[in-house]
Amino acid sequence: MRLARRALFAALATLVLLSAATAQTLRPGNDPRNQAPTVGTGGTPGGPTGLFTIYDGDTLRKGEFTFSIAYSNYDRDPGNVDFSVIPLSFNVGINDHLELFFSTEGWRGVKVNNPANLSSFYLPNSQLFFGNGLLGSGPAIILPPERVSGSTALTGLGSVFFRPAFNQSFVQFPFVGGPGPNFGLTGNRIAVPFTSRLGTPTGAEQGNFSGAGNFPGVGSPCGSILPGVVLTTRTIPANLTFNTLTVPDLFTICPSYVADAPFVNRLYGESVFGTMQAGAKVRLTSPNNPLGVGFVAFYRWYMDKADDLSGFNQLQLARAPAATSATSASSASSRVA
Repeated sequence: MRLARRALFAALATLVLLSAATAQTLRPGNDPRNQAPTVGTGGTPGGPTGLFTIYDGDTLRKGEFTFSIAYSNYDRDPGNVDFSVIPLSFNVGINDHLELFFSTEGWRGVKVNNPANLSSFYLPNSQLFFGNGLLGSGPAIILPPERVSGSTALTGLGSVFFRPAFNQSFVQFPFVGGPGPNFGLTGNRIAVPFTSRLGTPTGAEQGNFSGAGNFPGVGSPCGSILPGVVLTTRTIPANLTFNTLTVPDLFTICPSYVADAPFVNRLYGESVFGTMQAGAKVRLTSPNNPLGVGFVAFYRWYMDKADDLSGFNQLQLARAPAATSATSASSASSRVA
């Protein structure tokens, strides 16, 4: 019993000494820690110093610098998309309150496990394998295409159209003017066939950024170049007024995509240096203050854009999300050394 009391007293004394030691804040030039940049990937962009994907309120001291290379793997739904990324970053301390950083994806590999769940695989230049082993355009929900002069008009049917499977000809980007779907309306001796073409986009891509652009015959009624996805269909038996009909059963009207690679249409794709970030972390409190409060501001840009065939092809390889943005984030943490 006496031995147990002595062991307990020794443990309490050790704890008190450790608490006293941790309460001492070291001077800026004597901080023994080796700070590392955040890795990012799958969330907040990496680059500023911190831990894995979380920024902290501390900064590099004047003259300090770091270089980081890492490997990250994460998954996204819909589509059960697997991302493997090698992020690179460099940081330098300008003074005890300011650090600058630059980060990029040195390599990116993207594997799509369920392509049928992604709208990008239903674009006119994409095809899918179905359960019967046939390769062709998938069933989708789209805006009505432009009617070719002389063909039967589709009137009074609204703006949400079901495009049956194997009904869209292969058309390369930018799609405009290419042959559109005929919705199975082949005509007869009395009614001429319905023929269509993919229309000229209207909306955001014309300079109106208040709403998403519309892409007749290609995109979703919600406004996007990506169509809605039809996962399952069912048939309505023929009767005295119509033949057997195939209709969507499980579907989305709006696009289904992953923000990290919205246009991917390959089961596997690789790219290098597709996304880059540059910015700064600013510490507002004193370096000696155990409470570190500051903010992070950065600018992100992408090396490829959907303004020509080559650029759009890179986006379909999942090279980058295809947008340019500037953003900032704040960070606060307690630093006790």
